[in-house]
Order: sequence, then C-alpha cells, then structure tokens
Amino acid sequence: MRYDNINTKLLNEIYNKYDEDSRLIKTLHGQLEFFTTMQYIHKYLKPGMKVLEVGAGTGRYSIALAKEGYDVTAVELVKSNIDVLNTNAKDIKNLKAYQGDALDLSKFDDETFDMVLVLGPMYHLYFEKDQNRAIDEALRVCKKNGVLMFAFIPIHNFIFGCGMESTSNVADAIKENFTEDFKPRQFPEQGFTGFEINDFKKLFKNKNFKSMHLISTDSIMALEEDRNNFNMNDETFDFFKKYHLATCENPTMQGLSFHLLYIGKKF
Repeated sequence: MRYDNINTKLLNEIYNKYDEDSRLIKTLHGQLEFFTTMQYIHKYLKPGMKVLEVGAGTGRYSIALAKEGYDVTAVELVKSNIDVLNTNAKDIKNLKAYQGDALDLSKFDDETFDMVLVLGPMYHLYFEKDQNRAIDEALRVCKKNGVLMFAFIPIHNFIFGCGMESTSNVADAIKENFTEDFKPRQFPEQGFTGFEINDFKKLFKNKNFKSMHLISTDSIMALEEDRNNFNMNDETFDFFKKYHLATCENPTMQGLSFHLLYIGKKF
C-alpha cells in the first residue's frame, strides 16, 4: 500500500469525526448527489458487469449496486470507513471490500472491471503526480470500452462553501486556497482540495480516456439548503430532481455545484 503522499493522519481525523455513513441520506443535497450518480451509473451498467469502487467510504454505492446483483469490489483508505462498510455489507456475498490506496491497485490485474468508480480519492490528492497515478491505476484495471467515473470538487464553490467553515471571512479563504494571481493552491493541510474544471480535464489529456459527460451531482442544493429559511417538501424535491437531471450537464449548473462527476470510456 502507498500512503506516503496522502495526509492519512488528517484524513483519519476528518472521517473519525464526520458521519460519512449518513452523508448521502441526511441532507437533500446528499440525496440528490446519490440519486444523480446512480442515474448515470445505471446508464452504462449492464447485467453481469464487474464494478470497482475506489474510495468507497462506508459503501453507500457499493452496497446498493451489490444488492442489485452486481459483482462489486470496494477499496477504501480510511480504517473507520472500511469498518463501517464491512458491518453494513455483512452477508452480502457479491461484495468484496479491502482497505487500500487509489495510488496502488496492484492487487488487481489489468482490465479486470467493466466499470470503475473513483468517487472520493480526487478530493484528497494534492500533487499532480498522484492525481495522474490514481487516474492511471483506474484506467489500468478497467476493461477496454469500460466506463470510468471520477468525482471532484470545483474550487470556487469549495471556497465559498466548505472552504469558509474554518475562516473568518472570504478574503482569508481566498488567500489560503489561491495564489496571488488567483490560481488554485493544492496542499495536504487542506484535507479536501478543489480544481478548476479545465485543469481537471487536462489531467486526462493523452490518456486512453474518451470524455462522455461532465455533470453536476448536487446542483445549487447545497448552497440553498444552508439558508435558515430553506424548506422543500417531498413533492417539490421529486420535481426538482427531474429539473436537475435535465440541466446537470449545463455548464451554468456545473459552476454552482459542490460536486462534479467526470465520466468517460477507456479506449
């Protein structure tokens, strides 16, 4: 396992305090993220396919897909997360879970999986060589014509949302996360790191990856839900999900989202 370039101490501190297991169910923006991601997974997943989820957290996606009958393998770095995953996945025979690193998938042979989901590691990889390593490893274990999905955080919403939680004002948040000419800074002390959209796409240049979709997974919902007067009933939320699916590939909505998903095919 290669944990040398990842701030594992900080990640363990974050996830030991944070209720990752309920992240995708306790808020509407979490529910929207899960719903949207599953819609695009099902767009390409066919019966009999093998799925690898790298950075599986506590297994919300892996367990859901295994319960649908797919052969699922989950890899997660943080021990507290993998412990919860194993507890939640008890008696699910078609789900295998390992503690492991997105930078080293050597336990898996080349072209093993029909779909590879990388839904968390890019939040915590601060150096370009490691970002490329994670992408290359995911591509290596994916079958030719297989589908890959990479989640990432758009830097500006990160700053004006999550990035301001530990700062006193917007100027501090900007100075901490950008250079003097306002280029994103990525450093391990962040815990979470964000990207300019075009910079993230450039990571896939000259790789055997054909881009198919870039989508917003949670729209403006995270920003709206933080408002004190926010209120949305089930009927309105169901309607909003239809609107969101119709607009989630619109660049305007991508700029408002807290989480983006870059989807492509290995060629």
